[in-house]
Amino acid sequence: MGFTSLALACGSIAFAQVPPVTPPDSAAKAAALLPPSGEPINQTVAFASGSRWHLTVNAMDGFGLVITGASFQKSPTSPFIYVLFDGRLGEIFVPYHPGTPRYVDLQYGFSCLTLNQADFPPPLKIIGDNKKICKEVRKYLAWMNGKPPNRPPLVRYGQEVVYFAVLGAANYQYIMEWTFRDDGVIRVRGGSTGPKLGGGDDKRGHMHNFTWRLDIDLNGAGGDSAYLTSHNEDLTVPNSKATDGKDLIDVEGGLVWNDQNFNTLEIFDSTLKNGNGPDARRTSYELVPMRTGTARHTEAFMKKDFWVSRYNPSQQFFADYLPDYVRDKQSTVNQDLVIWYTGSEHHENNSRDEDNNTVTVLWTGFELVPNNLFNRTPFYP
Repeated sequence: MGFTSLALACGSIAFAQVPPVTPPDSAAKAAALLPPSGEPINQTVAFASGSRWHLTVNAMDGFGLVITGASFQKSPTSPFIYVLFDGRLGEIFVPYHPGTPRYVDLQYGFSCLTLNQADFPPPLKIIGDNKKICKEVRKYLAWMNGKPPNRPPLVRYGQEVVYFAVLGAANYQYIMEWTFRDDGVIRVRGGSTGPKLGGGDDKRGHMHNFTWRLDIDLNGAGGDSAYLTSHNEDLTVPNSKATDGKDLIDVEGGLVWNDQNFNTLEIFDSTLKNGNGPDARRTSYELVPMRTGTARHTEAFMKKDFWVSRYNPSQQFFADYLPDYVRDKQSTVNQDLVIWYTGSEHHENNSRDEDNNTVTVLWTGFELVPNNLFNRTPFYP
């Protein structure tokens, strides 16, 4: 279902009663920055569930798809919750297995590709005067509940809006994709495709390391704190027992993702809670990695998978300088935080023949999952 028909289907919902509002501290940050390059496009996407996203999307040369503002409204009578001030890639680092070459692709200032609507048939739609962003509203399986064979399960298909832009990086094309779901989830992916550097006979292995920079202003810029979550299994006893933990990150720095610990980063606002009355719980957004492995290279910024820094408008967007950004070890408790996350793709040596002409898309990414934003399972009847 395209956006136009979706909006018509939801036209009877009185969204105008609760308009989106940028928190004052986030608005002040935006006013102090230079106007963004590219073509910022404001989008308000209304879903059949009654929820909606208010977004600003922008295809910026050098970075690809950038989100400069994202607010979520879970029902027509609920206030908008400001989630994201700025979301973008901070680097795509490409080291080849022999040791050279080693490319930092975002620092070359590559341009976003102009997209041809004929290549992206409906329900996909190319938006903006510059025609550099593709948009699609589609369905996804949200949940099931039932007790077969006594009765058929309850099944809910939700809706999501997907945006992507493509950075033309010499032989490679990098796809930056952002998905916003009707239950408040944000899914972010980076993909690489295109002919290999030396052509079809080039068998050198290499990595594509995508580092995202996420300026999460949950309920506004100030008052945010980050926690490293972990799962720990005690294998020294019969029928192993497990505990789950959550450790406050109190100063700037980098952290390692451990697959056995199921690490995530959870960002809380100091005052935001859901609406469960005396049982109301603190609302957070949790960065959940989607990855196939962990890359380590000699470059210092590649020694960690998560980084947490204080917002500083004088710092550039490039992840290569992360160790310098966090050198002062400033407090990160109830502050304006920037979260960095790296996911990697691996092209093996002597790669398969199916990649001879052009390499099919490889993906890496993460989800930003709301916790205790809703009072119960979203849209359960």
